[in-house]
Amino acid sequence: MAKKTHRKPERDRLVKLEPILSILRAALWTGKLSDEKPVSVMLIAVQESAKTEAMKYFRGTPTVRYISDLTSRGLNHFKSDIQSGKIKHIMLLDLVRILSHGKGVSERTIQTLASLMEEGESETADAGGSDKWENFPRIGALMGITPAFFKSRRGKWRQTGFMTRFIPVCFKYKSKTVDEIHDSIANGQHAPAPQAELIPHEAYSVYCPPTLSKFIAIRAKLLGQEMKSYGFRYHRILRALAKAQARIEGKGQVDQSHVDKVMKWSEFFTDKEIEL
Repeated sequence: MAKKTHRKPERDRLVKLEPILSILRAALWTGKLSDEKPVSVMLIAVQESAKTEAMKYFRGTPTVRYISDLTSRGLNHFKSDIQSGKIKHIMLLDLVRILSHGKGVSERTIQTLASLMEEGESETADAGGSDKWENFPRIGALMGITPAFFKSRRGKWRQTGFMTRFIPVCFKYKSKTVDEIHDSIANGQHAPAPQAELIPHEAYSVYCPPTLSKFIAIRAKLLGQEMKSYGFRYHRILRALAKAQARIEGKGQVDQSHVDKVMKWSEFFTDKEIEL
């Protein structure tokens, strides 16, 4: 008779956050796409929703730097690694702390981030001196915030253009999920060990067929309408995520399964909370 084996229970995991982790993972892989910009993500959920834990899950990934507080001047510390392409994403673990600096400081920080996330930073000059960035380097930012704080800043960010620099990933827990998380805590569950992504050192390219690009464009237009924009940046973001997912799976071309995944993820890409 075959010997019975007992599967060890899965104790350390982020309950129901698999889709959120998948989105963050693909965003990190966009950093090395040769023909796309690094995708930025803002997690929007109430306190105790494991936003920070989700971001910390990827600790050790070589293209990422974790930052708890930041000013525009503070970014100079990372300038060399950003310009060389060593850093492709920054994880802002406490966005509220960054926004709570004096109005001038926080606004300048957001403006500098907005430049790095979209067109790339160039030369800046102010009363504190001047800084020159070579070759218009771009990075992505991954950050978290509560719905209330997001709504209080949304109008200002829309006016300045910062709103379209990232995809909002908005979620909340069902009552059933809350019960499941309480059960897991009672059973001694802990946050999972970090899983560093083995992102290629060299830039890579992935082909996206025109037929699949049309599906992405249609969804981008709808998202743009929901978020009061043309949807052009959503289009680029969805396209980059599909390519990144293909590369994660070892493919050099986007297929329907990759687009389907991104379409499913895009349900979270508005300011309406999706239940997990």
